[in-house]
Amino acid sequence: MKNKTLFLLLGILLVVSMMLAACGGSTAEETTAPEAPVEETGGEKAAAPAEKVKVSVFVGLGTGTDPDQIAAQEALAEKFNAEHTDIEMEFMIVPNDESGERLVAMVSGGNPPGLVGPGGVDVAATYFDLWLDIGPMIEKDNLDLSDFYGAAVEMYNYPEKTVGLPLGVFPSFIFYNKDKFDAAGLAYPTADYGDTSWDVAALRELAMKLTFDENGNDATSPDFDATKIAEWGFNDSWTDLRGFMTRFDPPGAGRPTTPDMKTALINSDEYKYGLDWLNKAIWVDHFIADSAGQQIIDAANDPFGSELVAMFYSHTWFMPEGLVDLPFEYDFAVAPFSQKGTRMARVHADTFYIPKNFANPEASWEVLKWLTSPENIVEVCLIYGCLPARQSVADEYTAQMEARYGEHDYSVIYGAIDYLDNPHHESWMPNVERVGDILQSDVYDLVFTEPVDDTDALLEDANTAVQALFDEYWAENE
Repeated sequence: MKNKTLFLLLGILLVVSMMLAACGGSTAEETTAPEAPVEETGGEKAAAPAEKVKVSVFVGLGTGTDPDQIAAQEALAEKFNAEHTDIEMEFMIVPNDESGERLVAMVSGGNPPGLVGPGGVDVAATYFDLWLDIGPMIEKDNLDLSDFYGAAVEMYNYPEKTVGLPLGVFPSFIFYNKDKFDAAGLAYPTADYGDTSWDVAALRELAMKLTFDENGNDATSPDFDATKIAEWGFNDSWTDLRGFMTRFDPPGAGRPTTPDMKTALINSDEYKYGLDWLNKAIWVDHFIADSAGQQIIDAANDPFGSELVAMFYSHTWFMPEGLVDLPFEYDFAVAPFSQKGTRMARVHADTFYIPKNFANPEASWEVLKWLTSPENIVEVCLIYGCLPARQSVADEYTAQMEARYGEHDYSVIYGAIDYLDNPHHESWMPNVERVGDILQSDVYDLVFTEPVDDTDALLEDANTAVQALFDEYWAENE
């Protein structure tokens, strides 16, 4: 199953061209004519101008390494440097496959960069101990955070510290193929967040009617042949277990722990309901493809463009590449309500982080504020393909989307921000990487590979294993 990385890297090829047209920029080396000698006239010498503080922005843990992005980032740095006499910003581009090791080496060697990003909540989690607490800086500057989406602000607030200001978010929702709905004579899924009839049970019912075998029988028909499925009704394969389970509104949201992160909640009622729902969706109701079907879908590049899926649940980072030259009409629908009558729509988010050992954190702070300011955030997000996290620029960015994708109800996208998962499904928890391995291989991958007779027992076993990792961590860190 794929993740967002490929589409983030491909998608910016389309959006960043808008930045280059607006900003220009050149990579040619500047030359300076020799200065004419200055005759000394006596008197006091003028004080030499203070040397600029250099803030290197480490790019490579996420998006930002494509050649077009590099050029746009250089233009952005030129703009910043022209506006500031005391700080010089530069972008340090590191290949993705080397970035983690390089960052750790720089920090260990006492030479950390001034900023790191753009990086998602997973970057905040993976390198959590490296980041500066910017809470005191926010308080000192009395920085007004009201223009940011409130839920986006909360994603960077941990009990110990605040690690970032919101830059861009990638809300999630349903992309649906209108032609498939029309052919089946079915009403489109709703774009109304107030429609309480649209829940996970309604999603199941609709998806089954949009799942067909090679003879044209849908999954509700007694003649349906599950061994010869030609099209599936629903797909949400580009995520992990924590991400998938958010739609069932589990305790801890995207982080299945108690608030103190000492007790695992993989065996919660919501997780049990959700895994049973997924297991039946694949092996009983057949509206989600198993691992073999996913390979067929992935071979066609992406679930939506393959025309093998009627409804694809994903994020805005899918749009720049995934909605290009589609041979069918499409639209957007909201995430469904959970079995509890609540709604959660997971989100991805990017920002820049300040390493706590950087010699001039105040300079990094000024750069971070500039990048996320109302005057610059749209320009920055066009480079990285994210939705600006400031409410005041929504109309400006919507105009960009309308020019690119045409007329749609973009309130679906903005409305999803109000339902994001907090704590986030990529957020830190004890032994996060080892826990992730258990949830992926022992649970999520398994249910796509073979029918699970007892999903509750599977989650109980996983919870026991995860709890052991939590106990191990706290024994060493308390």
